[in-house]
Amino acid sequence: MDSPPRLEVNFFRPITPNMQNEVAVARIVLLFWFILSCGVPVTIWLAGLGDPSGLGRSVLTETRFLGFPLHYWLVAQGCTIGYVLLCKLYCLLWDKKVRRR
Repeated sequence: MDSPPRLEVNFFRPITPNMQNEVAVARIVLLFWFILSCGVPVTIWLAGLGDPSGLGRSVLTETRFLGFPLHYWLVAQGCTIGYVLLCKLYCLLWDKKVRRR
């Protein structure tokens, strides 16, 4: 009994146009996810490097937004809102790629 041919799927080398569209959408969303996840904390850290007392004070830690320090709000709520917006971006890009077929 012959077995069916083996199907190889590689995220880094998509073969079919449909797979290429899927990978393109995933790469865009992953890029924005990386910027959101790493960019916000690194920006807060870099802003605090100039504090002569060594406590990391900056405009991001001294400014208040909705009663919270801005740096706290950016990480706690801003990133959460950003992730929800990334889900929306994924859906929009996916619909655009699917309709193009």
